[in-house]
Amino acid sequence: MEQIVVQAAERTERKKGPIGRLRRSGRIPAVIYGQQQHRTISVDAHEFINTFKHINESTIITLQTESGGVDVLVKSYDEDLMSGTIQHIDFYEIARGKLLKTHIPIHLEGKSKGVREGGILEVQLHELEIECLPKDIPADVKIDIAGLELGHSVHVSDIVVPTGVKVLSGIDQVVATVAAPRAQEEPEDEVVEEAAITEEPEDSEE
Repeated sequence: MEQIVVQAAERTERKKGPIGRLRRSGRIPAVIYGQQQHRTISVDAHEFINTFKHINESTIITLQTESGGVDVLVKSYDEDLMSGTIQHIDFYEIARGKLLKTHIPIHLEGKSKGVREGGILEVQLHELEIECLPKDIPADVKIDIAGLELGHSVHVSDIVVPTGVKVLSGIDQVVATVAAPRAQEEPEDEVVEEAAITEEPEDSEE
């Protein structure tokens, strides 16, 4: 597993003013939620955003601080909807020798037989919940759906995971199915009612 290292700096200020100045200086305030205590830090915005493009919630990051390295996962983050910038990050500290629970993305590979025949691929599960040691966390799981026929589904039980990884998601959960195309409803024929015209006979002259 490739080691990802991000430089971090300890911080003590938690008030709104100093945090605002921190953001304007190009850093993102963050918290490391540890087993025993929480630590407040900051990371360089440019460095973290470049790293963030290539990771997911199961990617282990080593935060290198003045007091040493800390292995973490990204627990959550706050993003400014207007600017798209990350305003705050919550990291979760992990212990290399302890089992942990996390989610990894599911990637479907190939174009299914059912879709080639006109069916519609409906994806119902995008992530797989697993438990394993940090060193065994896979980046993702892949499912080849090239042979998936119309009206058939692939389930969690069909997913093959590496040795040392335990699947926690229900084995009967549907990952994806190929549904038959919905029949197009034909518009009802418009009924045009013709108004009956009654003509009164003209008065005859005597």
